Amino acid sequence: MILIILAVALILRLITINQSLWLDEAINVNVARALDLKSLIFNYSLGDFHPPLFHVLLRGWILVFGSSEISVRIPSVILGVATVYVTYLIGRRLFENKTALIAATLLATAPLHIYYSQEARMYMLAAFLISLSVYFFISILKKDNLWFWTGFIISTALMLYSDYLPYLMIPIYLFYLIIFRKRIRHSTLRAFIPAFIIIFITIIPWLVIFPKQFQTGLSAAAASPAWAQVVGSPSFKIFFITFVKFTIGRISNDNNLVYALLFTPAGLFVAFLFLLSLFRISKLRSFLWLWFFGPIIMAFALSFFVPIFAYFRFIFILGAFYLIWASAINTINWVPLVRSLLVLALAINLTSVSFYYLNPKFHRENWRAATSFVHTNSTPKTIVLFESQYTVGPFDYYNDNKVKAAGALDEQKLKLLTSDADKIFLFQYLAPITDPQGLVFQELTKEGFTNTKMEDFEGVGFIYVFEKRL
Repeated sequence: MILIILAVALILRLITINQSLWLDEAINVNVARALDLKSLIFNYSLGDFHPPLFHVLLRGWILVFGSSEISVRIPSVILGVATVYVTYLIGRRLFENKTALIAATLLATAPLHIYYSQEARMYMLAAFLISLSVYFFISILKKDNLWFWTGFIISTALMLYSDYLPYLMIPIYLFYLIIFRKRIRHSTLRAFIPAFIIIFITIIPWLVIFPKQFQTGLSAAAASPAWAQVVGSPSFKIFFITFVKFTIGRISNDNNLVYALLFTPAGLFVAFLFLLSLFRISKLRSFLWLWFFGPIIMAFALSFFVPIFAYFRFIFILGAFYLIWASAINTINWVPLVRSLLVLALAINLTSVSFYYLNPKFHRENWRAATSFVHTNSTPKTIVLFESQYTVGPFDYYNDNKVKAAGALDEQKLKLLTSDADKIFLFQYLAPITDPQGLVFQELTKEGFTNTKMEDFEGVGFIYVFEKRL
């Protein structure tokens, strides 16, 4: 049965995988194929607020398998399916095989998990490593042996090199050990001390670089409050939306009232499952609640100082989310009730996944089509401009130096760039953050260019076509 579930998980993660790369994916791919290992770790990482493990793995993958959209996403697909399996193993440790299979089925069909299993980013790597770390942690508490200790140390150390929010799992582990110290074997409890010391030693090389990276991130947030708001500033609305996204994925509606009404039945069902799961709670199973709620609460508090709170950064707690669902569904060993609850849960997942598959609005930024539009309509004297200091990664990826492109926020630079141009494509992408007053648009008009056409591409926004007035 688990093999069938894993096969379904794989198929669901391959559907629509050939979407256009979006901003962060393209930046990762561009630097991974352009920089050597040393530059990738010590130079690029300073401006990218993530540890280097995923970038290193991505570079190795690209060297072997190339950098097409499908190729660079396959590692996340594999890690996503592997996370489903590890969640199954955790379920077997905490419950019985039936609950474990239900949890694996729910995670295999989870809309948010499917979406980020198709993304060339570090989130699925972090989710897999944390799930593995949790599996070994729980296994140690049940049966202390060298294999589990080795697995826990290695997976936890690698977890800390995958992303920064996973660091919040360390206080979760410590809190659990302190709260339940009287119910844990004394020898096992003492053994965690050298284990955490070894883990800390393995992360020291990166902790030397982290302060510079951290300062760079704070400086960027301070220089652009609007950007800080986008990447993770806290609000109770964002806090609530996190649970909505966990349940129905990235689908949304522009009308907040309609969105709330559509989510309410699913939300009430999930709340019911969480309450029902309390009937199966125990000292070991309570770890699931710490794993789920702990990182969210701590990250929300930290985000008042560092902008880190965004739902997609919490993919690593989805395993706990669906294990809690599964424990509730199998609380009462009455087959008709179990089947009914499971059908309702799967209906939420598969309906949300179907909306994602079928509606391009919920797909990634369509840079492939936007760049193709530029190539089709360009002339030898065409230039592409962005309302920022630089070009953007996804355009660079698809453009491949075919058409001249540049950032155009500097007025003097703008005059030089357009002095010999007869046609200009101006991308409005991120303009509300980088050029809220529309200065580039105004300057082009002053330089004698007329806006003759405008095209809109999903996620990319408007592209304005300017031509020289005769």
